Amino acid sequence: MSVLDYTQRRLYGYRAPPDKILLNYASRKMPLLFDEREYHMGTLNKVFTAQWLSANQVVCATKCNKLFVLDLKTGKQVFIPTLQSRSSPPLGNMEHCGIHSVAINPSGTLLATGGEEPHNLAIYRLPSFDPLHIGEGTHTDWIFSITWLDDKFLVTGSRDSSVAVWEVEDSIQSAQPTGTEQSCSQSYPDSCLGQLHKQQAAQDNQGEQLHNQAAQNSNVEQPHSLADQESSVNIPSYSTIQAVLTKKCCLGEKVRAVVYNSRSEELVGLTSNGYLNVWNVKGLKEVCTASAPFSRENTSLILDLDKRLYAVGSQSHVSLMDMTAMKCALNIPSKDKGTGVRSISFRGDVVTMGTGAGSLLFYDLRAGRFMDCNCGMTLRLRTGEGWLRHDEMYQEFFSDQDHFPNAVYSHLYDDTGVRLVTVGGPLPAGLWGNYAALWS
Repeated sequence: MSVLDYTQRRLYGYRAPPDKILLNYASRKMPLLFDEREYHMGTLNKVFTAQWLSANQVVCATKCNKLFVLDLKTGKQVFIPTLQSRSSPPLGNMEHCGIHSVAINPSGTLLATGGEEPHNLAIYRLPSFDPLHIGEGTHTDWIFSITWLDDKFLVTGSRDSSVAVWEVEDSIQSAQPTGTEQSCSQSYPDSCLGQLHKQQAAQDNQGEQLHNQAAQNSNVEQPHSLADQESSVNIPSYSTIQAVLTKKCCLGEKVRAVVYNSRSEELVGLTSNGYLNVWNVKGLKEVCTASAPFSRENTSLILDLDKRLYAVGSQSHVSLMDMTAMKCALNIPSKDKGTGVRSISFRGDVVTMGTGAGSLLFYDLRAGRFMDCNCGMTLRLRTGEGWLRHDEMYQEFFSDQDHFPNAVYSHLYDDTGVRLVTVGGPLPAGLWGNYAALWS
């Protein structure tokens, strides 16, 4: 129903929810009005995921294992120290895999993401970014996806084909401290994160200068270790936690995404080889296992409770699955076949998909077709240039290509639906580059 139809029918007593009408109207009109503003991300490699922190801030994570807050007004970045385990050694296959997921609990007080070793879970308190917990001893491979069940419990899905339930207490005293660290009550405000990094960098430079001076003059006493110098900096400690429950997928390989259906109290995990595993969250009792319509490169899974639909992104399609029967209701072919659907979202009656070829496509569920540009051509928003490192890999294998589109690894609308954040980077695994932009 259009806004004009609604105002006319309102004269006769029709009372449709105005917020729903405005949502559907904006979801159809805004893609035609979007204009891109790119952000300079330095030399980071592939921004895998992002979440809104506030009206003008998003928290992002990268393949090079960096966690940072991006200010959308100024473009400035504040890097958050990743949490490192002191009791379990890093696994050999962890190099260059990165942090794949960032999730904020419903009340907005806790943030969960990957740790320094990407098979570990890291918990921070918001908005201060105080480090709270490091979750370890559960997964043996990368954590691909994180979703909160409520303010206290969350679920992780891993490349080791398992899911795990974690209980998180918003108190450092609730778990065992890592190593010899003791609980610290000092605040760690996000406004001071940049200053803390500057202090640490200055100490690093000072330590290097002292070391060089000692090397040049053997009669000079060796300076204290850098660890001793850093001990004077009062940085909050964090505690170790372990999962309360784990479950292995029977048929699937590599859990790429997990979502929580609060209406049925069920957890759904998508595996890369095309299986949807459904568990009841009470004890992770298996409910059923369904096959996705396509078995290649299943990487994205979202849920729309109002429409009672799951959306599965694969190599060349977005498949809509009925929430109750777990049967395919509609297969939407991507306009960029072969590069994969890397991110999906529902907004009103429009399904937005980000592809590996650097496109944003908009499918109108009510009209049953892709949105067009009022000229018969499919509406397709292209990602900007981003940044690409011309290293040895590029020179040897890709130097004959002038341009690499930036895959849209994640995209997210704000609450109003009039702004859209997109993050990503080059699709080939061997290329090093990044991309981030705001569409408004």
